[in-house]
Amino acid sequence: MAELKSESLMVNFGGIVPLSTVDWPGRAAMVVFLRGCPLRCPHCQNRKLQSGENMMPFHSIASRIVSEVKGLSAATQAPLAAHSRFSRQIKIEEASQRARSQPFVDALVLSGGEPLLQPRAAAGLLRLAKSLELSTGLETAGCYPDRLQQLLERELVDRVFLDFKAPFRDEDYREATGSGSMAASALQSLKVCLSRSVALDLRCTVFPEMPSAAQIMDMAGCLVRLRGIYPQGRLESLVLQQGLAREDEPAFEPVSVDRLQQLAGLLGVDTDLKIVIRASPNIAWKNQEGE
Repeated sequence: MAELKSESLMVNFGGIVPLSTVDWPGRAAMVVFLRGCPLRCPHCQNRKLQSGENMMPFHSIASRIVSEVKGLSAATQAPLAAHSRFSRQIKIEEASQRARSQPFVDALVLSGGEPLLQPRAAAGLLRLAKSLELSTGLETAGCYPDRLQQLLERELVDRVFLDFKAPFRDEDYREATGSGSMAASALQSLKVCLSRSVALDLRCTVFPEMPSAAQIMDMAGCLVRLRGIYPQGRLESLVLQQGLAREDEPAFEPVSVDRLQQLAGLLGVDTDLKIVIRASPNIAWKNQEGE
C-alpha cells in the first residue's frame, strides 16, 4: 500500500457498493462508481453520476477498498455510496454460501458514469484489485476504445460488460444516448474486445420506445458478422434487460418479460448467440436455453 498512499491522483468519485451479486452474476463483487459520462441517455438510472464533482484522493478510496475486502471496517465505517439507489441486496442463502469461503468478495467491478472518462483512476483501481487477487470487471458504454485497449493489453480487465445501446449508426445512437458521434467509438470498443479475446457480456436495455425489435435484430446481425471476423472473440452472452423509468421522470410500463422472451426466441433462431433475460427490479436472470 506504500505506493498507493503516495499517489497524488484525485478521483471524481461516485461511490462504493461493498457487495453485489447483480453486476457480475455468479460473483460476489465490490462495485466502485466513478463520476462523469459524455452520454445523456434518456432513462439513465445513474443520472446523478453523469456530472458533478466529488473529488477524493486516490489513496483514500484505495484504503477503503482494501479494508472492505479484508473485512476490517464493515462494522465501523459508514458507506461511501453516493446515492441510495446503489444499495444492493443478496439472498440469505447466497450470503451463507459466500461466508464459508474467503475472501467474501472475489471480484471488483468498475462502473459509473463512464469509468474510462478517468483512465488513470480506472487503471489504478484495477491494479489494486489485481494485487488483492480479485477478478476484475469493467462496465462501459464503449466511449473510449483506445483507453479500453490499453487496459486489455495490460491484462487489467478479466471481463467487460459493454452497453449495446443501438445499431451502430449515428441517428440510432443519437436517439439512444444523446450523442450520435459515439456510434463509431462503441463499435470500435466492441471490435477491441473481440480481437483481444476478453470475456465479454453485451447488455442491451430495452425500453418501450427503443430499441425496436427490428433494431435488436439488426444489432444481433452485426454481432454475427463481427464474430466471423474475430473468431477468437469470447462473447459470453447478449443480455436483454428490462428498462425502467428514472426516479425523477413519469413512470411508464416497462417492456414485459414475455416480450423479452419472444425477442430472445427470435434471436436464438436466427443466430447462435447465447441470449440472457434480465428482469427488473427483482433482477431475475434467465438463460434462454434454460441453463
